[in-house]
Amino acid sequence: MSTTQTPPTHDPRWRRLPEERPQQILDAALSVFAEHGIDAAKLEEIAARAGVSKGTIYLYFPSKEELFREVVRQKVGPAIAKADDASSSEETAEGQLRVYLTHQWECLGLEDSEGWIRLVTFELHKYPDLAAFHWEEVVTRSNRILGDIIRRGIASGEFRDTDPHTAVQMIKALVLMHVLWTGPRAPAPAEHRPPHANVLANVTDFVLHALRAAPQSAVPVSGASHA
Repeated sequence: MSTTQTPPTHDPRWRRLPEERPQQILDAALSVFAEHGIDAAKLEEIAARAGVSKGTIYLYFPSKEELFREVVRQKVGPAIAKADDASSSEETAEGQLRVYLTHQWECLGLEDSEGWIRLVTFELHKYPDLAAFHWEEVVTRSNRILGDIIRRGIASGEFRDTDPHTAVQMIKALVLMHVLWTGPRAPAPAEHRPPHANVLANVTDFVLHALRAAPQSAVPVSGASHA
């Protein structure tokens, strides 16, 4: 008696075309690095999430450190760049800053962003070469764009005369810390965390109040009579 053979089912990730594999590996690596950090990230777990063998990773990336660099080049850097570039369509410096903060918050609100910030803040210093690479690929560019917005605001009179470099550091610290304070691994109990939906509006309001130029004091008209 003949029987119908049921074709075996396989995870469709294993049937991907070879040219798709590097991006799948990078996507998996981003998640694993964000979840575990660099030290605890295992290539076996990255391979499993990408649906490839551990040996396949070495066909594209010779080491875990080089895999990290490619995640920065192809995943983290472009995401931040897209967020930064969105502000260029606004005419005023205040408008550019509002758009910049909005897109930064949207980008940093993506899955894995909190873990990536923790990695960069608390672990990356142990890898000086990777820290320098990340700084040049991501931080320097983003800081330059924000600094240029602040300089334009000072030049136009929208913002008070302040040191753009210091202002960039203060704004970035405010945004990044709020990502950590409102994320799923925030140290405070959920009921004591700032409402995520309100953070962007509050941060934007705070930053603009800190930067706006003080209104000009009224100058008395010469010869005006006084009661």
